[in-house]
Amino acid sequence: MSKWLIFLGLFFMPPAISAELAELKKYHFSEAHLGTDVHLVFYSDSPEQAEALAQRCFQRVQALDAVLSDYQSHSELSQLCRKPIGKAHPVSKDLFAVIARAQQISCLSHGAFDITMGKASHSWRARRLSKPVPKDHANQGSEMVSFRDVGLVAEQRLVTLRKTMRLDLGGIGKGYIADQVMLVLKKADVTHAAVIIGGETLLADAPPGKTGWRIGIENPEHQIIGTLDLANTAVSTSGDSYQFFEVEGERESHLIDPATRRSKTNRLNVVTIARSSMLADAWATALRVLPTSEARDLADQQPGIEALFIPYRQATSGTKHFPKLAVPEKN
Repeated sequence: MSKWLIFLGLFFMPPAISAELAELKKYHFSEAHLGTDVHLVFYSDSPEQAEALAQRCFQRVQALDAVLSDYQSHSELSQLCRKPIGKAHPVSKDLFAVIARAQQISCLSHGAFDITMGKASHSWRARRLSKPVPKDHANQGSEMVSFRDVGLVAEQRLVTLRKTMRLDLGGIGKGYIADQVMLVLKKADVTHAAVIIGGETLLADAPPGKTGWRIGIENPEHQIIGTLDLANTAVSTSGDSYQFFEVEGERESHLIDPATRRSKTNRLNVVTIARSSMLADAWATALRVLPTSEARDLADQQPGIEALFIPYRQATSGTKHFPKLAVPEKN
């Protein structure tokens, strides 16, 4: 996922606010987790309570990483992938929730989103670390498996892997974790909050006295092309600006197209807006691997999903109801 810029509290003319809201102060906490930075921004009337709450949030992140990570050999996900194929295995509530949602989006996207691409993505990571990389290795680790080879039984939270495979939740896991962190904040009665995990931005109520959180939208060249003021929604971006390498002059991103089992080579950022961070995350991943016109039509068919497509040095396009960007003034 490419990096989001979130401009917290800038460019607003704050109206008069109640005495209760005026007592709230903004706190910003950040720690390194999940291979990226996890940012918490929220308003509280107590620095001690804010610090304690932030630590609970980061503990939740660590706990979920131990469940969902395909980097950790002892994570619950990694252990599931090593269990006997063709048998149903019970999993935790968190792992089942993510896999079940992933399967749903795989069906809705006609396979454009597919968590069974784990062997291909691990092969990409290995190739990235070894140079030079011959092109004839580009399809390594692409055994013919698909989301249809994963069986679920919801009542008992059972997962069956019908073939040998490696699951990769990288296109949905950070979104789920952002949702869960926001639940920790809301259970503590914190309603003015933003959670940012890499390319995932989850927003609760706007900062006191403001109409929204200001989000900066980047093109593939890391330039801000516009801003959005949003609240109580999730925003995600999928692109190759930060995770890629070149093979014989061709750019290979970390994004694997399930249809070809190959890395995407076109430079494109896809921005999605949805009601939850998990949905925004997964749909950004799915839409990123499809041709833009097909992806835009697919997104328009999904209730509550809006998308913006930002190609490299070309005109942007979006779904019918994607909010209009506020374009920054040129100096």
